[in-house]
Amino acid sequence: MNDRISKANMLLLIIVCFAQFIEVMNSSTVVVALPSIQTALHMHTSDLQWIVTSYVLTFACFLMIGGRASDLLGRKQVLMAGLTIFALASLAGALAINPIWLIASRAIQGIGAALSIPAAMSLISNNFPVGPQRNKAFGIFGALGSGGAAAGSIVGGLLTDSAGWRSLFYLNVPLSFLLIIGLLFVKVSPSVKAEKQSIDWFGLFSVLAGIFALVYGISMPDVDGSWSAAKIVTLIVGILVLAAFVRIEKSAKNPLMPLRLFKIRSLVTSNFIGFLMFSYVTGFNYFSTLYFHELGYSSLAIGLAFLPLGLTSIVVTQITPFFMRKFGAKRVQIVTQTINAIGMFWLSNMDMDKSYASFILPAFIVLGLSIGASFTAVIVGSVQDVKPEEHGIAGGIVNTFLQLGGSLGLSILATIASTVTASVHNESANTALLFGFHTALNVSGIFAVIALILAYMSTDKSKHADSVPQGAHL
Repeated sequence: MNDRISKANMLLLIIVCFAQFIEVMNSSTVVVALPSIQTALHMHTSDLQWIVTSYVLTFACFLMIGGRASDLLGRKQVLMAGLTIFALASLAGALAINPIWLIASRAIQGIGAALSIPAAMSLISNNFPVGPQRNKAFGIFGALGSGGAAAGSIVGGLLTDSAGWRSLFYLNVPLSFLLIIGLLFVKVSPSVKAEKQSIDWFGLFSVLAGIFALVYGISMPDVDGSWSAAKIVTLIVGILVLAAFVRIEKSAKNPLMPLRLFKIRSLVTSNFIGFLMFSYVTGFNYFSTLYFHELGYSSLAIGLAFLPLGLTSIVVTQITPFFMRKFGAKRVQIVTQTINAIGMFWLSNMDMDKSYASFILPAFIVLGLSIGASFTAVIVGSVQDVKPEEHGIAGGIVNTFLQLGGSLGLSILATIASTVTASVHNESANTALLFGFHTALNVSGIFAVIALILAYMSTDKSKHADSVPQGAHL
C-alpha cells in the first residue's frame, strides 16, 4: 500500500505535529528555568513544584473533555481553540508578577494543551487512511513529541540565560498563532457526525476538585513535625470527593472515565504502572534540576545536562516495537522497571563532589532508554485486551493516569524532600537540601519497585507491538 503523503495532508501533519511540539517543549523549558523563576519571584523551594504540578493537573483532568469536545464540535475548531488558550495563558505567564499569577497561567496552559493534543491526534486519524500512511504520520507525531522534550532543555537554557525566563512564555505566543493561521488554510476531511452526547461536567469538576485537594493537602507544611488539623481535613475532603467521583461515574450517562473498563486486568495494571512511572520521572527531573542549580550550573548547562536523557528516549521509541513483537509488553516492562528502580537508587547518592561524566551521564543515558521503552509498554498494555472500538477511551484513561501521577507524585516527593530538609539541623544548607533529595529519590526507587511488582502481575496473552498507539503526551 502506498505510504506517500499528499501535499495537503503533509501541511496538516506539520501543523498538528508542531502543535504538540511546542506544548511538550514548553514543559521542558519551564523545568530548566525553575531556579531562575524561583529567584525572580522569590519563591520558596517547597512551593516551586506548583509551577509543574498546576500544568499537569489541569491537563490530566481536562484531557477527556478535550477528546469529547473534538468529536462533538469539530477537531480543527477545538485544536484552534486549544492553541488560542495556550497562547493567551503563555502571554499571561510572561507578564506574571507573583507566584500565584504564574501558577494560575500554567494551569490554564494545561487546559489549552488538553484541548489541543486529542484534537491533533484525531485529525491524523480522520485524515490519513488506515495503513502505512497513518502509521507513518503517527510515527512522525510521536517522534516530534519526544523531540520537543529534548529541544526544550536546550531552548530553555539558551533563552533563560540570554533573554530571561519570561522569554520562554513569550515564545509560545507567535508560534501558536502561526499554527492557528496555518489551520485556517488547511482543508480537513469532514468529521463523522458524532452522536450528540452530554458532557460529564459533574465528573470533571469532582475529579479536578478531589485531586486538587489531595495535591494541596499533601503540599501543606507540617507543624512541629506533625500534620496540622487543616492538612488532615483537606486530605479527607480530597478522598471523599474522589469517592463521590466514582459514584458519579457509575450512574453517569456518558461517564468521563467508564468504570466498566477497569474490569480489564491489563488496563488496570498498566494504568497504575504509568501513574507510578510519571510520579518518579517527574520527580527525578525536578530534583535533578535543583541539584544542578546547587552545583552552580547555568540554565544552558542544565539544559545540556538533560540532553542525553531526551535523545536516548527519542531513539528507543523507534526500536521498542521490535522488542515488543519479540518479547511482549510484560517482559519489556519487567526489564525496564528494574532498570528504572536501580537508576533512582543510584541517583539518590548524589552529592556536591560527584562528577557529571562518571555519575550522572551514565544514569541519564540508561534511564533515557528504559523510561522511553517503559512508557511505550504502558500504552500497549493499556489497550491490549480492549476492544478496538474502545482504544480511544482506553488511551485517554491511561494518559489521564500518567498526568495525575505527575501532579500527585511530584507533590508527595517534593513534600518529603522539603520535610526532610527542614528537619536537618547543624548542617550546611546544601547538605540539608541534598538529604531531602536523597530521601525523595529513594522513595522514587520504591515507586519503581512497586511498578515492577505490578508488571509481574500483569497479563501478556499476545504480542501487540503492531498496534502501539503513537503520540501519547509524555
